[in-house]
Amino acid sequence: MRLQRMPQRPPIPSEASEQRAIVKWLSYHPVLRDYFMHITNEGKRSPVTGRHLLQLGLKPGASDLFIYYPTKAYHGLFLEVKRNKKYTPSEMKTDSWIAQEKFIETVKKVGFWGEFCYGFECGMTIIENYLLT
Repeated sequence: MRLQRMPQRPPIPSEASEQRAIVKWLSYHPVLRDYFMHITNEGKRSPVTGRHLLQLGLKPGASDLFIYYPTKAYHGLFLEVKRNKKYTPSEMKTDSWIAQEKFIETVKKVGFWGEFCYGFECGMTIIENYLLT
């Protein structure tokens, strides 16, 4: 008797691979290819390095990508990239997640659009909707 293996689900892409896919798509976009940037805000740091970076303007919770192409309604789009998975309430209560939510709330108050995207498809949809505003 031969045991059948259950088909395995493909692994959930990492946040970095989702962001790379968005950046690759943006780099070919006919309108936005010259109007986006990554905000280097991730990573663990020593207290000394963290303090130094804060003095240089690092903002806790700053979004991963910034599209600095204005529309009729907004000055630009801040996009926080997450993996395309279901997040637990405890994952969404971490200090970094809360800082990211606060950052997005802050930029929205002064005329920017800010969103969390969950994977490449979600990010692409948000960006396309942004361009229609």
